[in-house]
Amino acid sequence: MYLVFDEETETHHGYKRKANPFLEQNWIVARGWKRQGDKKCSWTYHPEHDRTTYLSIPEQVTLLVGFNIKFDLLWEMAQGNPDLYAFYKRGGKIWDCQYVEYLLEAQKPDAQMCSLNDTAPKYGGTTKIDEVKALWQAGKLTSEIPEDLLIDYLVGTEEEGRNGGDIRNTELVFLGQAKRAVEQGQLKMIQDRMDGLLATTDMEFRGIKIDVAEAGKRLRELNAELSEATESLDAYIPDDLPFTFNWGSRVHSSCLIFGGTVKYQKQAPYKDPETGEWARSQNTETHYVHKDGSTHPTEPGVTFLSGKRKGEYKTKKVRVPGDRKVKYQDFFYTFPGHTKANEEWATKNLDGYGAPLYSTNSDVIEVITSRNIPFLQALCRKQELDKEIGTYYVKTDPKTGEYTGMLTCVQHWDHMLHHKLNHAVTVTTRLSSSDPNLQNVPRADKSEVKKMFVSRFGKDGAMIEADYSQLEVVVQGVLSGDKQLCEDLRNKIDFHCKRVSAKFGCTYDEALVWCKDENHPDYNVWKPRRTGVKEFSFQRAYGAGAAAIAASTGMGIEDVQELIRAEEEMYPGVALFNADVEGAVMKSATPFQAPNTDGYWQTFRRGYWQAPTGTLYSWRSYEAPEYSRKRGIKDSFSPPEMKNYPIQGTGGEFVQAMLGLLWRHFVAKDFYGGKAFLINTVHDCVWIDCHKDVLDEVAADVKRILESVPEFYNKRHGMDIQVPFPVEVEYGQNMMDLHHWN
Repeated sequence: MYLVFDEETETHHGYKRKANPFLEQNWIVARGWKRQGDKKCSWTYHPEHDRTTYLSIPEQVTLLVGFNIKFDLLWEMAQGNPDLYAFYKRGGKIWDCQYVEYLLEAQKPDAQMCSLNDTAPKYGGTTKIDEVKALWQAGKLTSEIPEDLLIDYLVGTEEEGRNGGDIRNTELVFLGQAKRAVEQGQLKMIQDRMDGLLATTDMEFRGIKIDVAEAGKRLRELNAELSEATESLDAYIPDDLPFTFNWGSRVHSSCLIFGGTVKYQKQAPYKDPETGEWARSQNTETHYVHKDGSTHPTEPGVTFLSGKRKGEYKTKKVRVPGDRKVKYQDFFYTFPGHTKANEEWATKNLDGYGAPLYSTNSDVIEVITSRNIPFLQALCRKQELDKEIGTYYVKTDPKTGEYTGMLTCVQHWDHMLHHKLNHAVTVTTRLSSSDPNLQNVPRADKSEVKKMFVSRFGKDGAMIEADYSQLEVVVQGVLSGDKQLCEDLRNKIDFHCKRVSAKFGCTYDEALVWCKDENHPDYNVWKPRRTGVKEFSFQRAYGAGAAAIAASTGMGIEDVQELIRAEEEMYPGVALFNADVEGAVMKSATPFQAPNTDGYWQTFRRGYWQAPTGTLYSWRSYEAPEYSRKRGIKDSFSPPEMKNYPIQGTGGEFVQAMLGLLWRHFVAKDFYGGKAFLINTVHDCVWIDCHKDVLDEVAADVKRILESVPEFYNKRHGMDIQVPFPVEVEYGQNMMDLHHWN
């Protein structure tokens, strides 16, 4: 039996969450539900503050249905619903209509984070009434909205053709989606991903503990280093500069580094366009009056001959030209530049004289630091510091005056960070993260950010990171079926070490020892080298070309091309698989209309490919490059995208499904007696916060479950995966100081 439910909550915002369920002043104002077979919806209304109410889930209910169900589940968890984990423990499932629509529609842009209002009409539902939304937009709290209006918004009316409300619309969408999922061969995949959604929902609820003392200490150090870097850079600003140079300005930085003209404004005198003379203000002075009627500012003239002022000099107020008038006017200052920019760095923005401005992002600065320009290393470091402080600590936005950065999301009463893990945002089905984004946390050799992520169990706790090894290469082996690649994977060849040996001229066995043996005297030299060439594997698997790989890894273009040639000869099945995907996309492509780069509507195409797991991917064509247009080709698909999506998406899907299995195990174990929790996932890995008492048990279980990809997919999806999915497990006092487990 399914149960459809939805909730309208008090809407106080805090810590980057709308209607934050972790804020004590919020509560569930109205809750609606409808069980399978019920003719009418049920609801409860709670106009006064009450965080003790919860959704009753009868034992016969096996499926909870919602739209953006994570929001409602987090609320039930925050209000301590005792029925929820009992439901999970007996195998209860969920169906998130928002997430399912995204998957059924192959992750197209209009299906990403789609709304119920847009989705319901596709399945016979209605659009919702606007009055409630208008009241929210006007600043009204949910508890201030009239009860009848709010309940109508939530569950709709009984009259046919009238507003169906969230509950009725969600049920219609669910029933239609279930039918489509079966027809499109996606039902099992959707069910697997729903368990993955339960895992990430639990992660958001548990949160990550932040060592605020460590964060404050590190922030002071970073700000001091930033001040030093900025002071060092200021020495390279021209002495005659007539305006304040801003290192954060792309215009200023581009002109300084590559040459260019900055337009600035200052107040200056100007000439009257009618007279051609300097425009002046008008002043009034007191002048002496002479016999002939003329006046003079200093020479006395005639006097009064009678009356009270007899004998006093006659004076007169006279209008005289004042100071020159000033107004803000455009001025220009040209920097000679320190080096020449590459054409591909040009942006759409122009300098004061209409010449192109160039990108000065960290990637560009990294490329030109080899040109021996004195201040570039300091500029690169300043950019790194600005980004790190603004992203993972806290700083003031110069435009709004508001505080930004990860620490603004940390709850002050318990120092917990409840970040968001988003399932329906990317084109590949891979997860994204926001408020804050914890998918791109710098590595330990780049930053100390991870040091502030600590255990909620204090000194008795440990942080665990379980990471799939070379997942992108393993997925290539699974999808392509290339015999040699699969054989190398079964033999546990470390492809990163293999590339280290090729790049640095050592044997594979030497690279393996030097890069992975923590006790080797040169481990700290060779481990970063292995980390560096991992980027080749990552980008190669995701479709990047030789030039892009060379730019990002620092390898010579010839070396990259040679590695690519050697790999294509060694693993021909990968190229054949890429050709098969491209063929499927071309064969299924259908036309649609969209604006081109000139703003004119043009016919493009969208094509599809379905993975053996059931996930459907789509690609759109783009305006063809100029040389192709000259040959009559108006649009073309992106080869890197066609190589990228299957690898990135399938890898992400495997991780999400395994997270679901892992979470089910944690639920069955009652979270190891409340001593271990899943707290985050970052692409190919999972973070766990646990008590030291259960460390070994948890680590062993996590490794075993995550490595069970072949068994799970071969049995459930009828696949024939013959390669291992090795997982490395590390642990430590925080997420930076980690050591290999076992």
